[in-house]
Amino acid sequence: MNLLTPSTTLQYLTFAALALPGLLSSAHAGRVEENYQSDFQYGHYSESNQRINVDIFEGSLGLPIGKAMTASVNLVRDSISGASPVYNKKDAQGNAHQVISGASATSSCGASICEQRDAINGNLSYFFDTAALNIGGGFSREQDYTSRFFSTNLSLDVNKKMTTLNYGASVAFDTIEPSPSPWNSRPIGFNRSKTSQQYLLGITQLIDKNSLLQGNISFAYSEGFMSDPYKVVAFYDPNEPLLFNGNLYANAIKPDQRPEEKFQWAALLQYVRHIDYTNDGALHIDYRFASDDWSIQSHTFEVSWHQPIANQWLIIPRLRYYSQTEADFYQVTGTQLESTFFSSDYRLASFGALSGGIKLSKEISHLKALKQLKFQTGIEYYDHNADYQLTGNNSNHFTDFSYYLVTASFNVRF
Repeated sequence: MNLLTPSTTLQYLTFAALALPGLLSSAHAGRVEENYQSDFQYGHYSESNQRINVDIFEGSLGLPIGKAMTASVNLVRDSISGASPVYNKKDAQGNAHQVISGASATSSCGASICEQRDAINGNLSYFFDTAALNIGGGFSREQDYTSRFFSTNLSLDVNKKMTTLNYGASVAFDTIEPSPSPWNSRPIGFNRSKTSQQYLLGITQLIDKNSLLQGNISFAYSEGFMSDPYKVVAFYDPNEPLLFNGNLYANAIKPDQRPEEKFQWAALLQYVRHIDYTNDGALHIDYRFASDDWSIQSHTFEVSWHQPIANQWLIIPRLRYYSQTEADFYQVTGTQLESTFFSSDYRLASFGALSGGIKLSKEISHLKALKQLKFQTGIEYYDHNADYQLTGNNSNHFTDFSYYLVTASFNVRF
């Protein structure tokens, strides 16, 4: 699995993501892919209230090299359009509301966000009898964001191959060059960088012939420019409110300002149970805890059921719950102009989310020209709501929204 570094815009797709690009690339000892294979996937992401829309196109090719090595290359193109929250304002009654970026007169698609991301990454895996080594790297580019990343992963089978140990490391070098916008106060030619690194230690244990347990812990450190150049914070002075014709106006507007360092760690535990009497169905249960030094802590619970049905069909329903606390510098609206760090970005607020989806796949084997052909389609619905947060916080209802994601893919082995 390869995770490409998202740009500021593409963070809409990765609210809870912590892993850096390539860190979770999998290569298992003694499991050489002996066939050529190609994959293509299309996805459409759409937020409520006609906000962000993304079309994702992804293609990959894998090939064996000799008897102990495989190589793969992956291409991605994302087309993003729409509008996004820029800051929060108060009405005369003191209620907060999001201000959404409007349409751009200079944009060819008529939206404030209209851009394209192209990315490429490759991996090379070498297999030993009881170990496997994977190295990879890639490049991602869009109008205002460039990322270069490298990764390595080592897996080792021990205990008569009942236990697999994993180690991963990755590093990403990003360059941010914000485009002109009404909310970007940075000067023309503004250019900043960010470096991120992550390390992972994991173990997979076969418990018996029908179940396994997997766990890992990851550590990440980022430094550099982590503010959002397209977001601002409205400051209101409760002692000197600016009122005009019954409307409340901000005393000052300042650009989003976040710390230039962040340390994160996360722990993941997954249990898989195969159940014979359900026609080889399997239960997957995941729990993930993450914490960083911005005071954000999150919990993720996920359960899915993998059910084979007639004629090599597979159906996978899934439910997921997510909850996080807010960053220590998050402010719905600013109150202290002398603050060093401040942001009203809803992704840094406390909230909860419920999502669910279903995937359906079909394998066709023993074809004359191909060894295997696999189709898969799926849909997911996500609901972001302040009431879902574990502590029962309901102060951020003005940030509530939802999205759906539809995907379709096919895989060919030959």
